[in-house]
Amino acid sequence: MNRLHRLAIIVILLVGFVLPELSHAQLTLTSKDLPRAINETSGLEVNNGLFLTFNDSGGTTELFIFDQGAQRLSSIPVEQTKNVDWEDITADLDHYYIADTGNNYGKRCDQKIYILSRSFVLLDSITISYKAQKSFKKRKKHPFDAEALASFGDQLVLFSKDRKTQNSAIYLIDKKAGHYDLEPQDTLDVRCLITGADYHEASGLMGLVGYSPDGVQYLFMLPDFTVPYDQSKMETFVLPVNPAQIEAIHIESPSVIWMTSEDEGLGLPRLFKATIE
Repeated sequence: MNRLHRLAIIVILLVGFVLPELSHAQLTLTSKDLPRAINETSGLEVNNGLFLTFNDSGGTTELFIFDQGAQRLSSIPVEQTKNVDWEDITADLDHYYIADTGNNYGKRCDQKIYILSRSFVLLDSITISYKAQKSFKKRKKHPFDAEALASFGDQLVLFSKDRKTQNSAIYLIDKKAGHYDLEPQDTLDVRCLITGADYHEASGLMGLVGYSPDGVQYLFMLPDFTVPYDQSKMETFVLPVNPAQIEAIHIESPSVIWMTSEDEGLGLPRLFKATIE
């Protein structure tokens, strides 16, 4: 029995339910501390070989640039935007998309996705609401929070962070400016809180990260991604990191995955590199 499977058994005993089947692939994880200035890193993309991130939940409206050595290089202001709760960033050949979609208490009516040029100029925005949401009263457990956004062909894919069921609804959104009243197109049985997503177009691989309320960190690999998705193909990894709260993912290749973890009072934010064999 390898280390990951022993850890999985411990997790099962702690949380009291059976986890999705763990991958048999070998995962090697390394990490570096990030600067304190990006202590709430949420979202991860690349630009000319360098990483882009930002701070969530009321942070500044700027993108921080750092390298694979976790050294901060500079920052870029994103003019005419507001950071209510920025949670993820994704890109295609023409645009960047920033998801201001965090909704911890289910009371927001102003979730949006900013559309930026490749030179980080605001071009337009997408506003969203949830068709099933009737109440906007503050509460801790509800299905109307989403922190994970990925570019998928001519659409965006938004994955929910559902503290009530701990599964993740999948929403599809056109990349055109406008308002979208969202309905789930599928639901993933992840049994944790999804915080980040990235799609690797060349291989058709979707990657997700998340954590359980008990603090266990997860990486999900969804090869041959489509909506709806055949979950029998999904690979699940328990990440042997603690303390941490992994918030963002970027897929360099199907065998090299980058992730960031915010500080959350647990120490310095970190950059992780996962190598999968």
